[in-house]
Amino acid sequence: MHLPQNLTAIITGASTGIGRGLATTLATIYKARMVLTARSEHELTTLKQEVEKRGGEAIIYAADITTSGVTATLVKECIKNFGSLNLLVNNAGMAIPGRFDELSEEDWRKVMEVNFFSTLTLTQQALPELKAAKPAKIVNISSVAGKIAFPGSISYCASKFAMTALSEGLAAELASDDIQVITVCPGWVRTEFFEKNDVPLEKNPTSIARQSDLQGLMMKHVLSISTEQCVRKIVEALESGKSRELVLTLPGKIAERLHGTAPDLMRALASKIPASKRREI
Repeated sequence: MHLPQNLTAIITGASTGIGRGLATTLATIYKARMVLTARSEHELTTLKQEVEKRGGEAIIYAADITTSGVTATLVKECIKNFGSLNLLVNNAGMAIPGRFDELSEEDWRKVMEVNFFSTLTLTQQALPELKAAKPAKIVNISSVAGKIAFPGSISYCASKFAMTALSEGLAAELASDDIQVITVCPGWVRTEFFEKNDVPLEKNPTSIARQSDLQGLMMKHVLSISTEQCVRKIVEALESGKSRELVLTLPGKIAERLHGTAPDLMRALASKIPASKRREI
């Protein structure tokens, strides 16, 4: 089931990275009409201008996705301005690096609210409109960390495990309603996410890939993918007309398969990964 021209969409976390890349690509290919949300009004404003230059339309809504009433407002704005909702992209995400004994309950709740509950509540709000639209699709941006847990990131991993389970369950439940669900589990994608979430430079693939040494070349060409490559894979999955899971990047695919076939070995390897200490945010 191909995506229609002038499709209507909601994209969260749209100001940078995968969300921004999807918005501009959908505008270019499908002349999409979209409600775009993130916290930065300035970045959303420049995105709106770019979307319109590419032939799309954009309503921007600067807000914290976890604030009460925001998810309902996004759906209302989409229907009010565009009359339907074909595509929901749950992309908003955050991380608080740190070991389990360094993170407070508040830290855990903050990560879960952004990464899991915003996806849950927005999907609940959007589902009646998605059921009324033909075609209708949901894209949930999870992570390889939503399939394998790593030291120093277990709050992020737990939230993404929950998102992956929600996404897989939705794919099964909504099949009879002809709604496809794409579960995206990237490894390292070179976006602004790592800097925005205070990930140390030595673990930031975007900064490492800028290095001119062997480590930089390996990161750029083997260990990670660009935002554009990630977006292209997502659009291909959307065009496939079926629900599916995308595990992206070579290390991500290897780790996911190793976890499935030799979990004890994967667990032993994961235990050797140095855990980032919590930093004030």
